[in-house]
Amino acid sequence: MIRRLFIAIFCLLFIFIFPQVSVYAVLSKTTEASIPSITLTPTPSVEYTLPYPGILPDSPLYFLKVLRDHILLFFTKDSVRKVQLNLLFSDKRLVMGQQLWDKNEYNLSIDTITKGEKYLLTAAVELNDIKKTGDLPPGLADKLDLAAKKHEEIINGINANSNDKNYSKRLLDALGVTHQAIQQIAASR
Repeated sequence: MIRRLFIAIFCLLFIFIFPQVSVYAVLSKTTEASIPSITLTPTPSVEYTLPYPGILPDSPLYFLKVLRDHILLFFTKDSVRKVQLNLLFSDKRLVMGQQLWDKNEYNLSIDTITKGEKYLLTAAVELNDIKKTGDLPPGLADKLDLAAKKHEEIINGINANSNDKNYSKRLLDALGVTHQAIQQIAASR
């Protein structure tokens, strides 16, 4: 009985850990056009491709995705790879939050976005640690900076679409974490 349970858990972990297929989704122009803008002059969109998010937090299987993410981070010893994983998880949660917002699941959307921004901040802090050792690969800081600007753009767009003051405050708190990440990234340059 215990052996079968162990084999089942091992198979599930194997399925969720090793198929690292990268599928990317590009925000369509219709999504960007539907976000109301406060300024009169059009602001240029940040050219950064966000990944396909996969299972959303409103799925009953989402806990498996979270478990897989924690296992991947726990067993990753290379600090550059950890930065890349934290950035990937951050990007995915941003897209998840955006999709949840579109599904009118506002609280879950904001919680997901906030968790994603914490992953971004973790990546930025680890980037600073890599910079101190002198092993910073070229382009990594630029990629994180571009990602942070894209996160800021999307969160501002969602916030502009919000009519609830509580939601706006929580989105601004998430944006504050993004700004902390931007400061950490700037310090690593």
